[in-house]
Amino acid sequence: MTVRTVLGDVEELGVTYAHEHLFMTGGWPVRNEPDYRLDSLEAAVAEVTAARRHGLGAVVEMTPLGFGRGPRLMRALSERTGLHVVAVTGFHKSTYYSDAHWLHHYDADEIAGLLVSEIEEGMDELGLVGPIVRRSPARAGAIKLAAGYHRLPHGRLISAVAQAARRTGAPVVTHCDKGTMGHELLDALDVDRVVLGHIDHNPDPGYLVSLAERGAYLAFDRPGRIKYGPDSDVVALVEALAEKGLGHRLLFGMDLARRSYWPSLGGGPGLTYLLDRFVPRLEAAGLGEVARAALTGNAAAAFAIRRG
Repeated sequence: MTVRTVLGDVEELGVTYAHEHLFMTGGWPVRNEPDYRLDSLEAAVAEVTAARRHGLGAVVEMTPLGFGRGPRLMRALSERTGLHVVAVTGFHKSTYYSDAHWLHHYDADEIAGLLVSEIEEGMDELGLVGPIVRRSPARAGAIKLAAGYHRLPHGRLISAVAQAARRTGAPVVTHCDKGTMGHELLDALDVDRVVLGHIDHNPDPGYLVSLAERGAYLAFDRPGRIKYGPDSDVVALVEALAEKGLGHRLLFGMDLARRSYWPSLGGGPGLTYLLDRFVPRLEAAGLGEVARAALTGNAAAAFAIRRG
């Protein structure tokens, strides 16, 4: 399987976090909340280096267009640490973009063309804010689409993302607000691979099983962020999926999109938590094999570029 990283296509990722943020240098989050400013290469190197000691091999960097994702920074981080970084093109919720932004005005075909170019030619260094495109050698490897709380994104965006996924063979990775809109996104997109992000924020085993049975990948990112609920909730969800034979649809990440989550910047729990603290807990519950698959084989299948 071939996965597209910021340094080129690779055949193996190793242990992979399916939802992470390493750089956010501008746009809505940074303007409204300084805690979202992740613009230090040195801090990112420190975080990644610590996690690499625990076996981390790759991350899917989920910072989308308009949030200052930093292709040069991602490449520099990958070169310095050996971490594989899969970047995304695409969007967060449309309400996070000004009324003048092109995503509110371009048609689906035009938007799809821009997304395809980021995957096949290279990401724009400035996130397609235009009018000049400064094409990076770093190419995106997945396409992001965000749903609101019980609200689908605009139909033009859904159509554009689905079209770009079919043209490039890249997976669609989603933001599911509070774990909602899973089935609705699967229905609307109608593509072969969808990764449902934040889906464990709706800790309903029956709901998650029903999504996995449809072939969705479920990206769990709550471990260590106790404000959303205890880790025991996530352990129970993993067990419920495993009991139904659906562990092969499971992915893990941490979504540490704030400075206050990074030990190098005075916070926590840090990127090491998932491998150092949460996976051993799964192993103690007899779920070690499920955890290893979620972090390796499942991730490799979910994020591969599939042609034809």
